[in-house]
Amino acid sequence: MQKQDELKYGEHHAHFEPPDTLVATFNGLISLDDVKRTSQLYRETFERHGQYYCIADIGRSQIDTAGRRYLSDNGRSEWFHAVIYVGADMVQRTFGKAIALAMLFTGKSSFETVFVATLDEARAWVAQHRTARQQKKTG
Repeated sequence: MQKQDELKYGEHHAHFEPPDTLVATFNGLISLDDVKRTSQLYRETFERHGQYYCIADIGRSQIDTAGRRYLSDNGRSEWFHAVIYVGADMVQRTFGKAIALAMLFTGKSSFETVFVATLDEARAWVAQHRTARQQKKTG
């Protein structure tokens, strides 16, 4: 890791945007080693900041079978308020939903899985969801 909550490896990179959002951008094939690095970052982000929103820009990427399996087995639902996938095609949407379902079975809490077309839409969704969560807490 280059600095706290930032990771670059190959064509992939991720960074934390305060107060509670991790933005990960994937390009090309996402190998099992890439998935392990990403999963480690997801866990470390949770350990530092608590639950957070994960925006995953996957429109220009593909994840291999071993990577999908690793995410399903090692990701934890309690890490996330929501996972927002940007640019996912139909196959990626199917796999994203399957991974989320697997994490729900192994995790302690539920989270939302959302699909949007652009990073701007993802950030707008997070802002709206964050406001709604805060209103529930104070309401």
